[in-house]
Amino acid sequence: MSLAILHTGLGAALALFLSGGGAAYASAHASIFATRHKDLMAMVPVVQAGVLAVYGVIIGYLISRKITAEDAIVTDMDGYKYLCAGLSVGLSCVASGYGMGNYLSQLNADAYYFVRKGKVGDKDNASKKFDFVTFILCLIYQEAIGLYGLIIALFLVG
Repeated sequence: MSLAILHTGLGAALALFLSGGGAAYASAHASIFATRHKDLMAMVPVVQAGVLAVYGVIIGYLISRKITAEDAIVTDMDGYKYLCAGLSVGLSCVASGYGMGNYLSQLNADAYYFVRKGKVGDKDNASKKFDFVTFILCLIYQEAIGLYGLIIALFLVG
């Protein structure tokens, strides 16, 4: 039974650690994007990147409740399920955060190029060079990868 509790604890820890890592990677690039684009809508990727960490917190909390419940008995099968749930949400958030970060990194490089070459009239605001609807749709589909991992983890935990 102690091995099952270890797997359960590892599942909760990996859910938090991996989803936080994916969110941190995406947040770093989103923050650079937000500082280069002076309008308020540039904060949308920062919020979306932070949501990835919330997915891990949700699953980590649900898994940790299985350990601390007074009358809970964690079998080996349950321990493996909880470990897989943590890995499911964690790894999907890493993939989602990596995709969002690379996408925003490319946009940051393009914005820097346009400002540096004088192709944007206002040197403090590079946000006129991209279509906002397309930008948001790309970010939504990249974040959906993390959401899919959350859904699978909820099925495994529930």
